[in-house]
Amino acid sequence: MPTQFKYKALAADGSSKKGALTAENPDQVAEYLAAQDYIPVKITAVRDRHSFSLLGLTSRRDYENLIIFTNNLATMYRSGIPILRALSIIKVGPEDGRFSRAIQQIRYSIQSGKSLSEAMASYDEIFSRVYRDSIAAGEESGRLEDILEELSTMMEKEMELGRQIKSGLRYPIIVVLVIAIAFVVLMTYVIPRFVDFYGAFGAQLPLATRILIGTSNFVTSYWAIILGAIVALGFGLRKVLTNEKGKLWVDTKLLRMPILGDLVLKGNVARFAMMFGILFKAGLPIVQSLNILADSVKNSRVSCEIRRLEEMFRKGSDASLMDEKFDHFPDLAKQMIAIGLETGALERMLGEVGAHYSKEVQYTSRHLTAILEPILTFVVAIFVLIMALAIFLPMWNLIQVFKGG
Repeated sequence: MPTQFKYKALAADGSSKKGALTAENPDQVAEYLAAQDYIPVKITAVRDRHSFSLLGLTSRRDYENLIIFTNNLATMYRSGIPILRALSIIKVGPEDGRFSRAIQQIRYSIQSGKSLSEAMASYDEIFSRVYRDSIAAGEESGRLEDILEELSTMMEKEMELGRQIKSGLRYPIIVVLVIAIAFVVLMTYVIPRFVDFYGAFGAQLPLATRILIGTSNFVTSYWAIILGAIVALGFGLRKVLTNEKGKLWVDTKLLRMPILGDLVLKGNVARFAMMFGILFKAGLPIVQSLNILADSVKNSRVSCEIRRLEEMFRKGSDASLMDEKFDHFPDLAKQMIAIGLETGALERMLGEVGAHYSKEVQYTSRHLTAILEPILTFVVAIFVLIMALAIFLPMWNLIQVFKGG
């Protein structure tokens, strides 16, 4: 597998040169430098630091860089600037960053005779299969300028779609995290001090307080076991999600959740329609496009249904598309695709599907927040009430003891 190498080399006149190169091994880097009349001094492999992304999404910074790169490349190509010259001008992110190194190496690969899409294949963590295949189709059809502009527009819409989904999930996640942090602080810091205080008076504690103290004692005594269980659960979940059957089970359950499942499904369908439109406009056959898209959507259950679509087109049974029953793929999207095929307006229909479900995501995310706000407010209120009763009822009892004394 190609690896990124940093190198330092000396020229015959004593001047030094530093840079980065993608190669199979250090020997290839040394051969490349020797061909340029440089003597390699140091060659080291670069280990990229991949940021963890919730739900498996590409990190926001990489995606923003990709949009900037695509916009710049489309503008320069439209202006008549050759690809090699454009790649030498475009600067995205830090000069020694992963994206800048990728652009530099892509330029070297094109100089050695590769096409733009072939050069991008060494960086599949940056350039997705949909992106690369769209570029390849644009190169073959001579419509690279149009494809670059379409890709840029599609990615901007997809980023906005991601923002809408995250905005719907942000509020409940923050509230749950705050409650969890407050619970840990109370169990490990506040309650033990109240136990010492009440114990000095030997007063009878209310049931709520005794339960809270028992919970606190359990947490403080077995915190290592609890932490280990949480870590093990996290690793177990990760193991399940990296397993094909496990991920399919989790994704299926996710789609069946009220409101949240609807949000995830509509987001995947909107993304599918936008990417399908790009591939169709680029001139890729429908079966090939569906094969690419089945590997590109983030929910594996939706991916299975796209595989069913692909199989129908492969067998030539797409005429019965409107009669075929899917468990999760929306009937509206299916019918609009079928109508687009019948009328020869598939590209326009895919655009309509993408726009419709993008709006649905926006509405559903707002609806999710509107429903969860009162529920979470009620949960927080109950949490605060229990804590208040457990902490302040004993104080009231002590006051009565003092008054009676």
